[in-house]
Amino acid sequence: MEMFILVLSMWGKTASDEWMYIGNQYVYNTPMTQEQCENIINPSSWSFHGTNEYYKVQLDCMPQGSELK
Repeated sequence: MEMFILVLSMWGKTASDEWMYIGNQYVYNTPMTQEQCENIINPSSWSFHGTNEYYKVQLDCMPQGSELK
């Protein structure tokens, strides 16, 4: 069974209004099933407080051993 890890990554908005990964991330190094991970990142599980329109934090479920690009 393929296992997944939770990745929180930081993104910045470019001058051309596109989101670009800026190289910062936190990885929750506890492998889990895809279903478990997707339940955690479900927007209904979180409260969001954003005040800077040029930066965002993104939550992803990545297969264990993969790399964010």
